Order: sequence, then C-alpha cells, then structure tokens
Amino acid sequence: MCSYYLQRGFQIVFIKGDGEFAPLEVWMATVYGAPKLNLASANEHVPEIERYIRTIKERTRASYNVMPFRHVPPICVIEMVYSAVWWRNMFPLLAGISTTQSPAEIVLNRKLDHAKHCGIELFEYAQTHEEHDNTMSTRTVGAIATRPTGDGSYNFINLSTGRVINRRS
Repeated sequence: MCSYYLQRGFQIVFIKGDGEFAPLEVWMATVYGAPKLNLASANEHVPEIERYIRTIKERTRASYNVMPFRHVPPICVIEMVYSAVWWRNMFPLLAGISTTQSPAEIVLNRKLDHAKHCGIELFEYAQTHEEHDNTMSTRTVGAIATRPTGDGSYNFINLSTGRVINRRS
C-alpha cells in the first residue's frame, strides 16, 4: 500500500497499526524512507481502523441476511467481504481527504464507471463465456457474480468447481 501512495505523490509521515506491525518497523524505514510506525499498545486499537472494520462487517452482515438461504458457503462470505471493501472504497468519504474523489480514485486512479462496474448485482446468476474450440464442449458455465474488478471484468463463483473466476463476458 505504501508503494501505491508514493506512486500517487503522497508523502508517508506515519502509519498507524497494532503490535503485529512491529516486525516491519526496520524494513519500512529502509524501504520507504523512515515513515514513523505508530503502534497501539497492548489491548488497544486504532479507532479509525476499527470503525472501518465495523462498517465492512455491517455491510457484509446486510448482504448475508438478505440471502434466501440457511447456509452460505464460505467462499460466498469471503466474496461478500471483498465486495463490501470494493464498494466502500469507490465513493468519496465525508471525513476523507477529498469530498469529490473516492479512496480508490485517489490511490489506484480507479474511477467509478456505471457501465463497467454496475452491470451485475452481487450474487446474480450469469452464464460466463469460456475458452472453447470447434468441438461440442460447453462454451458457457453457470456462475454467481461477486464483484467488479475495476477493469470491466467481474469475479464470479463457478458453480461447477466452486472456485472464483474472472470473466469479462
């Protein structure tokens, strides 16, 4: 993440984190020019990070609870979290650096494009186009949409294998 910030012209002065980041202190000082690593003490948390985590959990719970199933496979829960993070970073934050640019736009130069990113809803069924030849093998596969990837493609859960696949069509 530090590399992304530096590429976009930011200067990293300090990084907030918990005690798990302590082993990175020397490495970060040599690689990134000595940003101060501000570590929370034992049994404490960084409020900004905890609030962000709470928001992601709430959005994931909301997605989980509107599903009409009693059991949701773990891969779906994982993709719900990824989707919540992806969409959270696509809109400007009221208390953020900019009121007009989203975190994804500031850090990754990724702008929200309705045509590319809003074509398929979370867990919508789709037939994904697969590589094929001139044989009678299947050309599409049943899949469940999870989230856009930013470049116009989407991640799907392949219903035959249960694995996450990335497809444009």
